[in-house]
Amino acid sequence: MFLVSSKTEVIEATHTEDYDKDVAHEAALEEQEAEWEEDEDEEEEDMAEAAEEEDEEDYDEEDEEPEAPPEPYVLPLPEVTNAIYLKSYFPVLKWNPSQKYGAADRRVWVVDHFSKSFYQLDGKGKLKKTHDSNKLLQLERNITDPRRARLMFFDAPKSYEVVFPSNEERERFYETGMSIRPAIRVYAPSLTKPDSAADGGSTTTTIDGVKENAVTVKVPSPFKKTGDLVDRELSGRCKINSSKVEEEPVTIWTGTFNMCGAPPPKNASELSKWMPRGKYDLYAVGTQECSWQKEEGEWFAFVQSYLGKEYLTLASMQLWDITVIVLCRKRCLLKITNVEGSTKATLHKEKCGMKGAAGISLRFHNTSMAFVSCHLAARMERQKMRKTNVEEIVSQIQLAHKDIDLSSQFQHVFWMGDMNYRVEMEATEAEPLLAKKSYLQLLNQDQLLTEQRESGLLHGFKETPITFAPTYRFKVGSTDYMRDRGRAPSYTDRILVKSFRNAPIKCTGYNKCDAITTSEHKPVFATYVVRAVRPALSCFHRDQEPRPQFELICVEFTEQTHLLFKKPQLSVFSQFTEHDKHKGKVMKEVNSMTPSFTGEHLPTPIKANMQMTEYLERQALTFVFRDTAEPREDKMFRGAAVMELDGRIEPYDQERTELIEVLCLSRKIGVVSIKYKVTNYGYTPPPGGAAGRIPEGANMDE
Repeated sequence: MFLVSSKTEVIEATHTEDYDKDVAHEAALEEQEAEWEEDEDEEEEDMAEAAEEEDEEDYDEEDEEPEAPPEPYVLPLPEVTNAIYLKSYFPVLKWNPSQKYGAADRRVWVVDHFSKSFYQLDGKGKLKKTHDSNKLLQLERNITDPRRARLMFFDAPKSYEVVFPSNEERERFYETGMSIRPAIRVYAPSLTKPDSAADGGSTTTTIDGVKENAVTVKVPSPFKKTGDLVDRELSGRCKINSSKVEEEPVTIWTGTFNMCGAPPPKNASELSKWMPRGKYDLYAVGTQECSWQKEEGEWFAFVQSYLGKEYLTLASMQLWDITVIVLCRKRCLLKITNVEGSTKATLHKEKCGMKGAAGISLRFHNTSMAFVSCHLAARMERQKMRKTNVEEIVSQIQLAHKDIDLSSQFQHVFWMGDMNYRVEMEATEAEPLLAKKSYLQLLNQDQLLTEQRESGLLHGFKETPITFAPTYRFKVGSTDYMRDRGRAPSYTDRILVKSFRNAPIKCTGYNKCDAITTSEHKPVFATYVVRAVRPALSCFHRDQEPRPQFELICVEFTEQTHLLFKKPQLSVFSQFTEHDKHKGKVMKEVNSMTPSFTGEHLPTPIKANMQMTEYLERQALTFVFRDTAEPREDKMFRGAAVMELDGRIEPYDQERTELIEVLCLSRKIGVVSIKYKVTNYGYTPPPGGAAGRIPEGANMDE
């Protein structure tokens, strides 16, 4: 997998080795680019005509950011809540894999809005490094360690990996660190001009701390464990791009193509009818049977070259002839973190080494996404094998949290590929339906829709209604269907998406491309608008309470059809609390299909690390059920239930019960009743509102 930046092209690589393009390959790419440039006029004309017809161009105006820059807004420094975060000191430890730390690992990071800089100090206060805020490439919070973060600067040879004393400290560092970046607009209603509706709810806020607006506060020294207070002067001016709108629209193009071992078309106008250039923020391209490559990574280089210099490759993964690559606009790069990749080969003895999936996950601001390109078992009669393929991929592809399967941890999962599900109909019966474009009657016999309806496979995954002809099987070089042993053409190539209910998404187009005739399959594409959640500045929010905690009273299965529980254990995962994983104690032998968790078998109260209800309602708690009687760790998973928090926080101090579906192996296997209440655990800020204090009782050496 390759992560690239606009400065170095490649900033980090994992899962695969770096590849070098030789001189001949470079020359071929340059020649191809020249051909594409010659085709640009023709392509633009085709795209202009297509724009009047294609659904994906029919966005609502509300999906677009306002083009005019927001009107400036001046806010006096004394009116800013917790103004100390504008120049705050954060004691950290330099992370190392052994997690054994000493005095030499102590660091202090300073985020200074007035000088627009990040400073790294050693444990005694000596300046080690300075970075301008516009040089920050990534500020990434570790998903599995709630105290860890990584900073990557354009002008630093390597990234900084640091550990904070608590998750609270890390989150405040993230908030103030994101708000200092000129390319990022943050959700900060308390810093936004009150009458900013004309500017789309956004302003560029100037915080004025000059002369009489300067502020001096007493804060704990970050260099001493005693907590001695020192004076810190805040003066000068700084700017924050703020908004009252917590979401930002992101346009996404997804496509899948079984290439049947043939190279892609060289004509840009043909390719653009499937993958139009320059129109989307993210491109996720999946292929199968991509065996035409003479060199490793040749297809990935082809896609990058085709989309042009405006786009950067975030990651690419390959499993035999199955590939997936995700690219983004350059201007979106600073908003993307936590890029990971994984592959999963299916284990069926007849298809081992031939079928499977490659996946990539990422976070766009605070919205998580995963893109999976799969190739399932072929032939009409192999439905059971295809079902097994899906279950293996969902449960075993390793992305983000390894304790949660693919379908229950990302706010959006895009599933695409040659799924090989067929239309169970004879060709003679299908031909008149195709002639009349009666596609709905063909889909009534579609194996995938039948499988989803009858067995619950890929539960929660939605496919935009199909309004196009089947994608397989065609004569190469034409748009005529091939007689496939007397069977009907089929919709083997599909794109589905599963989203949390509080994660808005809109499909703006779903179709196949007839212009490409190099394969027996037609490529398919789907386009979406996702509303990504901006970074939220709770530290500057006027109201610092109530600060919610979730107190679980009882969690019990009301129904369950999967496996018997012997020694069940409940864990709760989240991305907005002091710990990413909250565990209850293991229950003794229960031998029950519907265990009930109470008392010590429930996690302790789950405290949110911020107080902004409108932001927290875009989050979720994921309840994970395991059976610890299993001798192997990777076999303990018994299902997960996602409780989205929209409408489930307020009012406080009232018991409530929610019924949530439990998923395992991509299927619904039961329902769990969750009884809980939300209380305010309160929050007392430290002197001066400083984030850089060392919490009482904390030992930085541990």
